[in-house]
Amino acid sequence: MVLLCNQKFLKFIFIIVFFASLLGSVTGYMNRAIPVSNKVDKVSGKVIVIDPGHGGVDIGASYNDLVEKEINLDIARRLRSLLSSKGAKVIMTRYHDTALDHKNKAYKSRHMRDLKARVDIINNNRADLFISIHVNSFAGKFRIRGPIVFYQNSKKRNQSLAKKIQYRLNQISYKGIHLPDNSVRIGNYYILKNSRVAGILIEVGFINKKVDNWLLTEDKFKDKLVYGIYQGVLDYYQY
Repeated sequence: MVLLCNQKFLKFIFIIVFFASLLGSVTGYMNRAIPVSNKVDKVSGKVIVIDPGHGGVDIGASYNDLVEKEINLDIARRLRSLLSSKGAKVIMTRYHDTALDHKNKAYKSRHMRDLKARVDIINNNRADLFISIHVNSFAGKFRIRGPIVFYQNSKKRNQSLAKKIQYRLNQISYKGIHLPDNSVRIGNYYILKNSRVAGILIEVGFINKKVDNWLLTEDKFKDKLVYGIYQGVLDYYQY
């Protein structure tokens, strides 16, 4: 009887040891197979300027009930919220539906004064990078659609940032619609040429393209856009 009890006890101990060993092996494998990324930390502490294009009297592009300046500000606010939650210091060139031409007298043109004010915000705050948000428009019939990232090729880092973000945006799909495999473009824009830090300008879609127009009314799609931009920024700082 005592021997039988001892045998049962030993068998019980063996089973416990076996499963403990198995659990340790599985845990060890999972830790090796799924490494924890530290990319999230890369954006923490960075000064990032977000520039919602147009504003105030300058509505930008429009089509049916959609107005570019409103889309730009909406997406910029979403991006600001996400980047801030990850520890970035985010500055926006405009927080409301306002133009910036009153901030300087450098040009006779209202439009040029507005652009200079945006560049001044980027340069004076010693930003690590900036992202300018716009919506595209093109007259006539055309096939191209979806987000396109523009950069100024005077600095290699601009191209790197543009490619990282474009790649992430190209991976987005929403309700069965896949964004096209667009390429980055060189943009001869004032804000890109005159800013002293790495930066890009994103045309988030074509306001007069039926599919893009609908997508830009969808909150969940805009959240996907913002997350794609965020992932691209992380990729930029990872390498």
